Amino acid sequence: MLHQMPVRWAEDVNKASGGRLQIEVHPAGALVGAPEVLDATNTKTIDGYHTFGGYWIGKMPAAPFFSAVPMTLEPFMHLVWIYEGGGLDLWQRMYDEAGYNVKILPLGITHPEILAWSNRPLSKIEDWRGLKYRTVGWWAEILRENNVAVTTLPAAELYPSLERGVLDALEFSTPYNDQVLAFNEVAKYLAGPGMHQPATLFYVGINKDSWNALPDDLKALLETTARSTTLWSWSKDFNESMKALEAFEKAGVNLVEVDEATQQKLKEDTWALLDKRAQEQGGIFAETWQSIKDFRARFVDYEDFMMPIRIE
Repeated sequence: MLHQMPVRWAEDVNKASGGRLQIEVHPAGALVGAPEVLDATNTKTIDGYHTFGGYWIGKMPAAPFFSAVPMTLEPFMHLVWIYEGGGLDLWQRMYDEAGYNVKILPLGITHPEILAWSNRPLSKIEDWRGLKYRTVGWWAEILRENNVAVTTLPAAELYPSLERGVLDALEFSTPYNDQVLAFNEVAKYLAGPGMHQPATLFYVGINKDSWNALPDDLKALLETTARSTTLWSWSKDFNESMKALEAFEKAGVNLVEVDEATQQKLKEDTWALLDKRAQEQGGIFAETWQSIKDFRARFVDYEDFMMPIRIE
C-alpha cells in the first residue's frame, strides 16, 4: 500500500498534465538509501521522496506530530488539522527552521494500525509487563515506562522473530499491510485498538528549487492530485483492512480488545511525555503540541454533539 501512494499520484499527475509533467517513482533504496532521502533531496541529488515523517525524529524532534501521534490524532481529525487547522503551516515551518530546502506535500494516510500480534492475549496493562515487543518512536518510550521490553527490528525480521519466540509481540502496520506479511501464520492473537498509531500520515518532500521552477498551474496540479491520492489511500486502506480483519478471524486468529482502563492510562502517559518534551524543547515542538491539543478538544466536542450514536 505504501509504495502504491506515490505510484498512484505519479500516474494522476502524468495524465492530468497531458504529459507535461512526468514523475518517475523508484522503489526504496534504488537511488539512495531510505535514511538518506531527506538529505539527498535537500542537496538536489534527487528531486523528491515519499516517506513517513516520523523517521526524522533525530533531526527534528517534532516530526512525529506530522506522521503519527499515539492516543491522539485519528485519520479525519489529523487531516482536518493539517489542511484547515494550521498543521501544514507548522509542518513546513519545522523543515524551514531546521534548514531544509524542502517543500512539503501530504500524500497518503492510513487508518489505525494493529496494536499487537502475539501468542498470548494482551487486554490489560499487567499483560504487557515483561513483554518482548517490537515498536518504535514515542510509543516505545511510553511502553518502556510500563516495564515492556521494547526492541526495534526491520520488517524482514519480524515474522521469523515472532515464530521463534525472539519476540512475544509486535506491531507493524494496518490489517491490509500486515496481511501481506502473514503474521497470522505465527500469532494466535491480534490486539486492538491501534492506540500507538490511530492514524499514519505520509508525505512527499520536494526540493524547493525544483518546486519553484514549475509554473503555477503545475504546482496547483501537484497539490490537488496529492489531496486526491490521500483520500484514495485512506478509503482503499480502510476497505481492504476490513476485509483483512475478517479474513484473520476466519483463519482462527483471536481478536482481543484492550480494556478502557489500560487505554486511559496509556493515553495519560502519552500526554505526560509530550507535555514534558514540549516544556524541554519549546519552539516549534511546543507550538505544534499546543495546536494539536487545542484543535483536538474542539474536534471532539463538535463531533460528540453532531454525530449520532451507532445504534446496532
